[in-house]
Amino acid sequence: MKRKVIKIALIIVSILAVIIIALALSISPIAKNYIEKHSKELIGRQVTIKDLHLNIFTGSLRMNFIKMYEANNHDLFASVDTFKMNMTLYKLISKRVEITEIKVIHPYAEILQNGSKFNFDDLMPKEDTSKVKKAKSSFPKSIVLKNIYVSGGKLIYSDLQLKNTITMNELGVSILKLAFDQGNTDAGIHLKIGDKATVDSRTTLNLQTNEYKINLKVSKLPIDIITPYVKAYYNIGKLEGLAGGDLLIAGNMKHVMDFKISGTGNATDLNVTNNLGEPIVSAKSAETKISKIYLPTDTYLFDYIHATNANMSFIMKPTTNNFSVLFKPEVKKAIATTPVSQPMTVKIKDLHINNSQLSFTDKTLKVPFSLPIGKIDFQSNSFDMNGNNEFNAKAAFPEGGNMQFSWKGNMNNLSNQQIMINMQNLSLRLLSAYCLHYTAFDISKGNLNFISKNNIRNNNIESTNMLDVYKMSVGNKHKDLKPEYKVPLRLALYILKDKDEKIKFDVPVKGSIKDPKFSYRKIIFKTLVNLMVKVAVSPVRFLANSLGLKSDKMEEIAIEPLQTDFTAEQYSQLSDLARIVKSKPEMTLTLTQFVNFKESLQLYSLYKAKVSYLNSTNKTDSKIPFTYGEIQAVKDNDKGFLDYLDALIKSKGKQVGDVSLQEKVNAIYIPDSIKSEFQSKLDLRNAQLKNYLITTGEVLAKNITVKTADQATLDAYDKKSIYKIEMNLPGAEKPEE
Repeated sequence: MKRKVIKIALIIVSILAVIIIALALSISPIAKNYIEKHSKELIGRQVTIKDLHLNIFTGSLRMNFIKMYEANNHDLFASVDTFKMNMTLYKLISKRVEITEIKVIHPYAEILQNGSKFNFDDLMPKEDTSKVKKAKSSFPKSIVLKNIYVSGGKLIYSDLQLKNTITMNELGVSILKLAFDQGNTDAGIHLKIGDKATVDSRTTLNLQTNEYKINLKVSKLPIDIITPYVKAYYNIGKLEGLAGGDLLIAGNMKHVMDFKISGTGNATDLNVTNNLGEPIVSAKSAETKISKIYLPTDTYLFDYIHATNANMSFIMKPTTNNFSVLFKPEVKKAIATTPVSQPMTVKIKDLHINNSQLSFTDKTLKVPFSLPIGKIDFQSNSFDMNGNNEFNAKAAFPEGGNMQFSWKGNMNNLSNQQIMINMQNLSLRLLSAYCLHYTAFDISKGNLNFISKNNIRNNNIESTNMLDVYKMSVGNKHKDLKPEYKVPLRLALYILKDKDEKIKFDVPVKGSIKDPKFSYRKIIFKTLVNLMVKVAVSPVRFLANSLGLKSDKMEEIAIEPLQTDFTAEQYSQLSDLARIVKSKPEMTLTLTQFVNFKESLQLYSLYKAKVSYLNSTNKTDSKIPFTYGEIQAVKDNDKGFLDYLDALIKSKGKQVGDVSLQEKVNAIYIPDSIKSEFQSKLDLRNAQLKNYLITTGEVLAKNITVKTADQATLDAYDKKSIYKIEMNLPGAEKPEE
């Protein structure tokens, strides 16, 4: 009996073993077929599996070549070459889940975004609107995942509206242990973006406090992957370069935006243009050390920001510039009352840009202007966007010039600031386009020192501008251009130069920077132009001032129409004039004699009659001529003189009537003879004046012209007799031009 029972028991065990083995062998294909057949109704997507191996004894699962398709059942959404998992089954008895290994080989997924919609939206669980209260499950007590490895992954993200695709290759994840009911968990992630960029992170997560720290290392990340997103807000063209960094991100999973960022960052070969292809900025390298970035309070604190070999371009156009083009037109929105937010905090302990360049282009001129400024060194210490700051910079110009610049002020209150510019040894040829625009002259040579000190208080500027110009010269005037100002520049420059070819003067500027018509540049140019016009119109007056002479005596010399020699005052004027001419040896002096010719002829006939009278009264044989003073001493009502005239008239067989003194004189002399003699007298005075300037004043004869105005001018002239003084530079334009 006993032997029979044992035999039956063995048979039953054998049958059960066969059944269990049969079930174990058949469960894998059953599970595979079930998943493939019912995946559509389970998750709405078709899933295929090449191989599925499930061992219910060891708790292991292995699947090969898993594929999930898009909702259209045609396009591939995601795939995994190999998925392997091992579970410790006996721990399920104590309501604990422990998976000892999860391995995912070559996972692949393609995420498509179209506006706010994604190609995985249909996979997301629908919101449960049922109000049925579910009983809290007590299973499991704990979940522990160990040895999680993902390798060879690939993730493709495409934004269909922006037409932008980002490919992440070599995705790898390593998590030694993930315990949902215990303390810290460490996870490592590695992925490659594009051909060169790598991203490595090490995450520490405390599942009890939800606090996390992420050490993120990025290398050679192409910046252009964000170009489509930047274009949504700015008219950007190119956004190129490589970014990297070593960052620490710390926060709490319960407060998504409550995190802090610190660490270092860098960029190389940066290049930014606007949508017109105009350059904005480029840099060979830039680096920063972040002390803290905290978004909830808009706090950005940096230990340093350094850039080397940066290139910035500023292109002025009639209505815009290359920077203003970047900004899209503002869309008017309804004004809503919003609470006042706290200001953004930006602080930089050390801001330094060195060995950099600025290209300044002005397309508002008749001829485009371009000036490269190199060797820029820009520094600011303890920069605070909401406080007072000081910027200091230095730079170099082509042909040996250099500049220093400083600014003091508050970025949030530009109505109060101080600006200082000191340019030394600037080649004026570089500024020829401005000279051409405003005056129609090219600058051929010359150097400039320029110091500008600007103090702005309550939007009102007070500026002193000191210019020191050396050996500046210009070419011929461009007759085809219509300059903004008409100024005889060549003449003005020659007059302004001292004996060493230097020009020094100050240009003060005052005004409101809020005034739409205020233009610092135009004020400077207009002041200079007004000065040059004034100098060119009255060169003798300006030169007299520069030599410490009386300028009001240098525009004309008052004379008596009949005087035969010069007074002491007139000789003094001529001596001063000679001194002025010798100070400008390239200029010519022209003295033009003006007299009231009709009136002077009458005076000369009377003058001649008085000379004849004095000669008649001279009882000696002296041949010394009477002086002009002696002749003028004879009174018109002198009885002896009047009797002498009557006698002369009778000697000519004419009757002496009751006529005026001038009529008596006219009866004595022939008009043509009087005119010819008077003109000779004018010529003689011209010769005497020129001779004095040459012999006594030591002025070169080629630099002097002394003449009498033409007869038509004299016939119309009715003012006092003078020598008009004019100075000119041969070949230079006239002031009225």
